[in-house]
Amino acid sequence: MNSDQDKLRLPARRSPSDAQIRPETDVKASIGFLPKTGTIEADEKIPIARQEDYDPMAIELALNPPASTSADKLRLFLLTMVAAFLIIVFFPFYRFFKPAPRDLGPMSIGGPIMEEAATPANVQNKPWLAVLVRIDRLYFREGKLTEAIKVAESALEKIPEKDREIWKKLFYRYWELLSDADRIHGLKTSARAYLTAFPEDPFANYYYARAFLTAADRIRSYPPETIKAYRQEAETAAQQIDRACNTLDAQRQHPHAKKDKKAALTDLYQKLRLEQAKLYVLIWQLGGYEEDEHPDVVYRDKALDICESEELVDMKEAKALRAVIYTHILDRWHWIEGRQIVQNHKHKRKDLQKRLESLIQELEKTKKL
Repeated sequence: MNSDQDKLRLPARRSPSDAQIRPETDVKASIGFLPKTGTIEADEKIPIARQEDYDPMAIELALNPPASTSADKLRLFLLTMVAAFLIIVFFPFYRFFKPAPRDLGPMSIGGPIMEEAATPANVQNKPWLAVLVRIDRLYFREGKLTEAIKVAESALEKIPEKDREIWKKLFYRYWELLSDADRIHGLKTSARAYLTAFPEDPFANYYYARAFLTAADRIRSYPPETIKAYRQEAETAAQQIDRACNTLDAQRQHPHAKKDKKAALTDLYQKLRLEQAKLYVLIWQLGGYEEDEHPDVVYRDKALDICESEELVDMKEAKALRAVIYTHILDRWHWIEGRQIVQNHKHKRKDLQKRLESLIQELEKTKKL
């Protein structure tokens, strides 16, 4: 009995032949059919449009649109050319690409000093070595920048002024850490104090100029008294760098200087000269970016001379600074003005614009490398 009930619960099987097939006409009728339509000729559209109360002129224009004459095409072409010319003149592309000056990277005594270097014999001859190893372990291995700075400051406070030159590598690393930590005031103060005893030291001159320029860059507007003070300080820093670079150049020219030593001195020389060029640009900026025969133009031209010198001419950082200078010149040089004196030579505006465009293209290529 139960088996009969279970059989009744099973789904009924259907064969394909059991499905009812509806006639084709029934299917078409259920979904609906539209008769084929033909196109309406232009002559037939006119009475329809009139019945719909369309404006007669609109009907005529729709059927016979006016053709452009040669004069209309010429007029449109001339207007397009005039618009393009005005865009090029008043909105040149270099205004939308103003490269910021970049540097060669901070001066450094190199990578971390490993603990293996701090042997008893080395520490006896170089008393600063043990402290430097500890600082480098904190910074490079453990990533403790603040703690590394505290260790350096604790050690440097105990050094008498007469022994500062012996401990100079520790000062160099300390300034590098302050720069990385963006402690501009402390960096400037420490480097300036060192310069009072050693005015031609390349690291002290570099980091002092770097801190000074960073602080100046963060000022959005200069009161008159601030302009005078910053200008004097920039001129002093530029003169000190000049003496430091002359010292480095003399060391490079020494007949017994080895190749790797010359390369290291050249690196210091290039970085110092670039900072000096930035100082000259700042002096020019503080004077209001003057041009032609104004006395401040001398500083602008000095910066360009440095960037175009043999040691820096091919470096992207020098090219970026030149592009900044050219941009400032062109921004104040109206297109209807005549020639201007740049680096003791008269130039046309378009010549300087070509130089700027070339520099921008070169800088774009270096980004892709």
